Amino acid sequence: MKFFRVLLMSIFALTLTVACSKKAEEAAKDATNSMHESIDSAKDAAKATEEAAKATAESANAAVSDAAAKTEAAATEAKDKAVDAVQAAKDAAKAAANPPPKP
Repeated sequence: MKFFRVLLMSIFALTLTVACSKKAEEAAKDATNSMHESIDSAKDAAKATEEAAKATAESANAAVSDAAAKTEAAATEAKDKAVDAVQAAKDAAKAAANPPPKP
């Protein structure tokens, strides 16, 4: 009788050990899958951050280029107006120095 109790206890303990082992294995697989998903999410986030940084840099570069072009155009226009003003001043000085003859 004692032998059967020990045998039943051993079978029960072995069954419990196998069941716990399978549950532990499933939990380990779930943890591994979750870890892989977390790594993939982190990679995706890093890629999105990199793309956003590139887009921001490109946008800033375009804005700087546009501002430089506008500044150059404004400087050219200001130079042309200054040249016209100097010419007008020269013409006015010449006219003042040489008044037209009186009839």
